[in-house]
Amino acid sequence: MNNLSDQIEAMHIAYVVVEESLEVCEISTQASELFRVSKGDYLFAGNVRVIDESFEGFDLQAKLRHSMATHQDAQWEIGLSYPDKNVEWAVLSLIQYKDYYILYLIEHSELIATRRLNRQLSTQDPHTGLFYREAFLSNLNAKDQCGTVCCVRICNYQRINEIWGTAVANLVFMEVLSRVMSDIPDAICSKHSTDSFNVFIPPEINFNVERFYALLNEPFHFNQRHFFSNVALGYYVEQPGDAHELSLNKAEMAILDVLSERVRLAEFQEELARQIEHQNNLETEFRAALSRDKLDQDFYVLFQPIHETESQSVAGAECLIRWTLNGEFVSPVEFIPIAERIGDIGLLTKFNIGQLANLVKKLEAQGIETQTLLFALNISVVEILDVDFIDKLMTSISNHQLSPMQIKLELTESALIDNFNYVNQTLERLQGYGFRISIDDFGTGFSSLSYLCRLSFDEIKIDRAFVTHVVEDAKLQTVFNSVASLAKNLNKPVVAEGVETVEQLIYAKAKMVEYIQGYYFSKPLTESDFIEYMLARR
Repeated sequence: MNNLSDQIEAMHIAYVVVEESLEVCEISTQASELFRVSKGDYLFAGNVRVIDESFEGFDLQAKLRHSMATHQDAQWEIGLSYPDKNVEWAVLSLIQYKDYYILYLIEHSELIATRRLNRQLSTQDPHTGLFYREAFLSNLNAKDQCGTVCCVRICNYQRINEIWGTAVANLVFMEVLSRVMSDIPDAICSKHSTDSFNVFIPPEINFNVERFYALLNEPFHFNQRHFFSNVALGYYVEQPGDAHELSLNKAEMAILDVLSERVRLAEFQEELARQIEHQNNLETEFRAALSRDKLDQDFYVLFQPIHETESQSVAGAECLIRWTLNGEFVSPVEFIPIAERIGDIGLLTKFNIGQLANLVKKLEAQGIETQTLLFALNISVVEILDVDFIDKLMTSISNHQLSPMQIKLELTESALIDNFNYVNQTLERLQGYGFRISIDDFGTGFSSLSYLCRLSFDEIKIDRAFVTHVVEDAKLQTVFNSVASLAKNLNKPVVAEGVETVEQLIYAKAKMVEYIQGYYFSKPLTESDFIEYMLARR
């Protein structure tokens, strides 16, 4: 035994040699300090508590006796907890040697500390100390309570970040978070995104959401600067049987609603969930439709004639892309924003150009002169901001043997406000190639005379909202007249959209509107119907 002890001692390993009764036969200096026992003592006589990595009690004595009884070597990670010093972490191994048992320990503190840090980093944000989502939900599930789940977003976080820097923006974030914790100490919070976090308020708290919202939006000061946090709050009050994860989703949906509606406090509504589900399903189906070999399996183009007001002859048409899903019409108001968001709006424009090219060829085959017609294509601001847009457009036009002189590009007025200088330069280049530029839905965006004076465009299109009731509504007449007068002063022609009655036609004509589009002349037509329409008026 002495030879073995000497060998182990020489290896600088803390060891204990015990009998089956756990009486210490031999013990190294290091092990004696760890277990606080000496030779001849019972192994667990010292004032040392054995714990596991979670700081829970670890019944090492029972583990040892079981391994000895079954004659099995064993190994455990343990912590030795003392009343007067830090925990010592080690890997303890048990091996049998003749009639004795050798316990040897290898220091393990650094690995345990690293593992605990990694576990903490996987559950808590190191900058804010907030739980991540999974840890947050685990905590709520352990409590098994129905409370109020909130999603708090600092709407001007990005603005503060741009002006004063990340450090100040993070201070604002922490200030809002501290208000939550000061007002509701029992609240449980989790990180949601850079500018937002989630809050669970236990049911026993007397919670007033309006007062809470007002508290979060009170101004505060940093370094002699005055800040308004501009907090938006979406919330959901849990009902018995609700799953916390679903409740959290609902609170996060509510914050989407407050941002879209430009309000700052909103309770989750089931109708919102149905809308979001509908949008998600629609996006999935839309992506699937775009991935098919031929877009004309799901998409098609209608052509709505545009007439000259005086002669009532056809001046051209607007090319309107349409989508059917399972045989049902889907409004462009729904699918165009999806196409813009996922970056595939350009595919629809290429398809639109291809369908227009087919129409032009068939019209010419019927002897109809198409060079005198102007076909309008709706262009998204997402496309305009693409640095390769003009090259892509010209390539598509050329491949389909069309001329820019045949095409009018329509952009909504609101699309021109952001990045005005860049957009305007792009429009000037397009005009240089021969395209005409029309400002669509004029009057519904952010009209500015200063923009119009600098903007390169060829035509104004009055939105149907100002046309439908213009005959009987004096206020609409004021707007209509102002737009028509403005266009005349700028020497730009006007298209009145949505003209459906002879009275509207007469009114538009009296105001010197040059072009008419609407059901009074024709609804949007299929390719074959448009050709017939043109032949009937030849």
